[in-house]
Amino acid sequence: MKFFFFLFVTFIYIDIAFSRSDLNKDELKRVNSVIKLATKFDKAERSEALTGGAGTVDKVGKNAYSHHFTTLKFEDRQNFLIGNAFFRKLWIAAPSSTISSDGLGPLYNARACQSCHIKDGRGHLPITEKPLSLVMKVGKYKKLNLLPNVSYGKQFQFFAIPGMSSEVEGKIIRSSINRKLSKDYNLNYKTIDFNIETFNYGKIDFNNSISLRVSPQVYGVGLLEAIEDSDILSKSDEHDFNKDGVSGIARIVKDEYGNNRIGRFGIRASTSNLLVQSGVAFMHDMGISNPIGRNAYGDCTKIQKNCFKFTTGINKNSKTETSKEILDKIVFYLSSLSPPKRRDVNDKDVLKGKEIFYNANCTSCHTPKYVTSKNAKLDFLKFQLIWPYTDLLLHDMGEGLADKNLQMEITNREWKTPPLWGIGLAKEVNPRATFLHDGRADTILEAILWHDGEAKNSINYLLKNHKKELDKLVKFVESL
Repeated sequence: MKFFFFLFVTFIYIDIAFSRSDLNKDELKRVNSVIKLATKFDKAERSEALTGGAGTVDKVGKNAYSHHFTTLKFEDRQNFLIGNAFFRKLWIAAPSSTISSDGLGPLYNARACQSCHIKDGRGHLPITEKPLSLVMKVGKYKKLNLLPNVSYGKQFQFFAIPGMSSEVEGKIIRSSINRKLSKDYNLNYKTIDFNIETFNYGKIDFNNSISLRVSPQVYGVGLLEAIEDSDILSKSDEHDFNKDGVSGIARIVKDEYGNNRIGRFGIRASTSNLLVQSGVAFMHDMGISNPIGRNAYGDCTKIQKNCFKFTTGINKNSKTETSKEILDKIVFYLSSLSPPKRRDVNDKDVLKGKEIFYNANCTSCHTPKYVTSKNAKLDFLKFQLIWPYTDLLLHDMGEGLADKNLQMEITNREWKTPPLWGIGLAKEVNPRATFLHDGRADTILEAILWHDGEAKNSINYLLKNHKKELDKLVKFVESL
């Protein structure tokens, strides 16, 4: 009875129905049949290679993530190219002669979207250069929400326009630790820390959390946005009523109209749709105001008084430094990016790895497949069988992956399940790409074995039953 009461309260709160309201009875029956978990592993499932549905692109190599769905109409392909141009566009400080491209900063982390999301894939950790495709969140947690630091805002900015100082200076510190995972299985782990050598706007309190995050991939996000709310909520089990050790949380956030919605984007599911995600990134990461993030001074705080002496890029007859039209083109571009087609789906080792993945209950978080909504905003996203391997929920991933404050106290253990589609091509697209939210894992195996918390039972199962076949599990994940 408690379980059903909890569901009722949840659905009333976010004002959505716990059903596929876009489907009739026969369609719902077909969908439920299609998305059932596999129980046989002697061959690939029907359409399993078509990761992103009917329009999935069959490409590999360094541009594997940068192709639009094959099902785009001619006009849509033109909009894709325009959006791509804006995604790659370099912004500059105001005032400038190119008034349509100014407004950068005063503090920022990148000059273009593509600078962080390299070739539409993952970012990477710096070696000797300044951090470019990662951010460091800072502040105090209040439940799931990170409250901004008084001096530095919600994240440290590593760059500044002429006349300003960046917020912090430092370098990445890599360490190795040997961890005994079972009585006869050890692993050398990499740990990552950013050693802040200079705070240019004052010290921060020891109870502030600092979290290093590498920019995630952006292909396939239109399909993630097209997943029905009810399909996400059906996996949510915050209080672990089914006693499987997994208690995913659907994070509830505000959309652009102030309505409660399910968080889907960002490493901690902090935004509900691509418009909000793009607008927030423009303001926080580049200091570019827009109809979603309206502050022309970006993440500048009141303490950083010099910020407000600089000219903004807001032109006559405009209210922000970039427009809704530009945001919409970028959102269309992101929505149109196809995840790459799977490879080797009938390889015997891949099939064995898939069986291990399923038997280890990895699918309790990495949900293999969905059928997208018939009411998706774009035709090529509607009613597609997709294979993202994520539930889009927050999960406790254990102490090793947790955020901590400067006193080394744990402040956050909850991370959104990242989609796994396309992960096997990450190093082809960006040879410096690494894995997990902060890029600490050099290999997929290392990333798997960092899992703890709600994933601990799965890791124990793997090490007890399949430690000599972990290469097959990796081969399956790489085939995605």
